[in-house]
Amino acid sequence: MVIIIDKEKCGGITDCPGEGLCIKLCEQGAIKEVDNEPVLVPENCDDCDLCIQNCPNQAISKAE
Repeated sequence: MVIIIDKEKCGGITDCPGEGLCIKLCEQGAIKEVDNEPVLVPENCDDCDLCIQNCPNQAISKAE
């Protein structure tokens, strides 16, 4: 199942209390920074949920 990043809740890397923690935690490279925003690379996501569990803004969730 693919994740969704809510850009409004996220606010971008520079405004993130975790300073892009989702990108730092992802060992698969499924989230990368593009123009100060975290962007999903779905083919790399292995559903580990680390980004969901650790997002300080609760901006990442599972797609339905």
